[in-house]
Amino acid sequence: MIAKTDDFTKIKKIRLSIFHKELGLSENDIFDNDDAFLDQFLILDGKIPVGTFRLRSVGNSHKIERMGILYEYRSQGLGKSSLTEIKSLSKKSGKKQIILDSIYAVKDFYTKSGFVTTGNIYCKVGIPHIKMVFDLD
Repeated sequence: MIAKTDDFTKIKKIRLSIFHKELGLSENDIFDNDDAFLDQFLILDGKIPVGTFRLRSVGNSHKIERMGILYEYRSQGLGKSSLTEIKSLSKKSGKKQIILDSIYAVKDFYTKSGFVTTGNIYCKVGIPHIKMVFDLD
């Protein structure tokens, strides 16, 4: 289940665990000024916050950013169900497409949920990424 939140303390804790401890990114790469105005969400296992992401409105699209699930909660279907909920939310918001910048090593996770790679592999915060899209029509 996903839940919109203003509790940045929980988001910060989860992001630091995933992006700093696991991936070695600096806090400057994990947090930015956009956090103050973008919609922030928690991914919940029951009532336990186990992941997070934020949504950016880009014209007729939603862009998923900073999505991650804590290591011990992966491979339990939480990411897949979260993407299903995001698709529904985006469609209800009148969006036509969802876009994201996937870490290249995990692109297959998004592919299984219907996202398609577009463009070339590029480096972002020192990690190979690829742009992915999902058409809501």
